[in-house]
Amino acid sequence: MKLFPKEKIRKQLHYTVTHSDFYKKKFSNFTRRKNDLLNVFLDLPFTCKNELLYDQETFPPFGSNLSVKTHLIRRIHKTSGTTNRPLIVALTDNDISNTINTGAKCFMLSGLTKEDIVIHCLNYNMWAGGYTDHQSLETTGACVIPFGVGKTKNLIETILMIRPTTIHCTPSYLSKIELILQQDFSLEPADLRLKLGLFGGEGGLQNIDFRKSIENKWGLKAMNANYGMSDVLSIFASECKYQKGLHFLGSELLYPEIIDIKTNESLPFETGVEGEQVLTNLEKEAQPLIRYRTGDIIRIKNIKKCKCGGNEYIFDIIGRIDDMIVIKGINVFINSIGNVINKNLEVLSGVYQVYVNKDEPIDTVRIVAEKKIKIDKNKYCLAKTLRDEFSNILNITPEVVLIEEGSIPRTEGKFKKLIKSL
Repeated sequence: MKLFPKEKIRKQLHYTVTHSDFYKKKFSNFTRRKNDLLNVFLDLPFTCKNELLYDQETFPPFGSNLSVKTHLIRRIHKTSGTTNRPLIVALTDNDISNTINTGAKCFMLSGLTKEDIVIHCLNYNMWAGGYTDHQSLETTGACVIPFGVGKTKNLIETILMIRPTTIHCTPSYLSKIELILQQDFSLEPADLRLKLGLFGGEGGLQNIDFRKSIENKWGLKAMNANYGMSDVLSIFASECKYQKGLHFLGSELLYPEIIDIKTNESLPFETGVEGEQVLTNLEKEAQPLIRYRTGDIIRIKNIKKCKCGGNEYIFDIIGRIDDMIVIKGINVFINSIGNVINKNLEVLSGVYQVYVNKDEPIDTVRIVAEKKIKIDKNKYCLAKTLRDEFSNILNITPEVVLIEEGSIPRTEGKFKKLIKSL
């Protein structure tokens, strides 16, 4: 199912060690022995984000991995910095074109057509999700409203005036819109008459309960349409109409691997396999990445042809290594905590945060979740019920604190769920 594109990898490796001082030094033990790097590809050391951050601090602003002359840089982004300091991302004309076209494929797979008007609600402030995603949306032939983030009341007014068919945003932003709809307009989400929701930037949408709650409340088709990362390729995976997982649409530009998170050994691409996703750029010019550890833990769901006709492998995101906490020897992903929350959306709003102690080992976990305003059930009894569910499903017994709906501040961008502050 997953082919090894020898010539593309050979060409990219040669280009990279020729033009990138970062990789020339990193792979010096291999090039000094005059090995064909392709033959030792799986022995090459991984690239980690912390290395790149240190490199950019040492050689500002782009780092020694910049592989083109600065006059060939056409665009500069930065990563979101959700789990770390942001990386500065440089793109050439070809890098931009490849990014835009792959993103357009992803949006079209998730149902966006030239008949649609999409209101684009991601941050235009250097994040690739803003302007670059805007270009991908336009490349599908759809009409795009470049709204950005902030001014939620004005966003609602714009939707009511123009009546777009589609919204593109993070899933957590919906709860912010819902609050303003109720407070300032006395309207429900379905009153906006949107037909399609294209979501990305956060996990959770693959949870059936969470997705159904969005679709029922908003009256739209909720699609996991935007998976990627600014430093590698802004968007390279999305789901089709059958909603069975993310299709990997980046095979022309990326070579994927899966490694065991404990041993770092390569794992086979087979249904059911879980591990950290590692990516290698195949045509990147400005800042190519070789065997880059993404920090995302994925599960291969299907390696056979999908009913939609796609031949790509299909996967789910289990969580991020950054968002994995070890509690008394048990690995727990924040997404797994969210899955328990989402089983109780008849009484909870779905908005929650997880607080743990700053230093290892983690021995204190506090889950703060919002109880729906109209629910009369005693919150102490409900908290005990939830604590028992966490114990039965995840084998942890956290402190559960229930607060009133709307108490946790909503954001327009990515929502931070894990907080190390206790």
